[in-house]
Amino acid sequence: MKLNQPAMPYFKEIPGEKLDDVITIFHPGISTREYAAIHLCVPDSGNDELDAMIRRAQRERLAGQMLASLVGGGNWRVGVKKNKVATSPEDFSIVAKEIADALIAAGEVWK
Repeated sequence: MKLNQPAMPYFKEIPGEKLDDVITIFHPGISTREYAAIHLCVPDSGNDELDAMIRRAQRERLAGQMLASLVGGGNWRVGVKKNKVATSPEDFSIVAKEIADALIAAGEVWK
């Protein structure tokens, strides 16, 4: 399989100049590499804009998982400011994002 082949090509028909004329336009859609990057949530599509979106999705997903873990696990004293007790949703959100960023940074080491 070639990585830059179209994954979801489509054809669009538009009316021509005459009444019975139809012009068919081929559009390649996204490449198989972009398709795989989206579904695997790996920022390696070759498209900088798409990779940035995938990185943001990774961060948001990890932050959500960390937030659920913090609230459900009763880990009240965590984060960059040690010994600060998280009492508000904002505190938990900040800590969850800090942990998500640290996990993403640790994952970058393995590239």
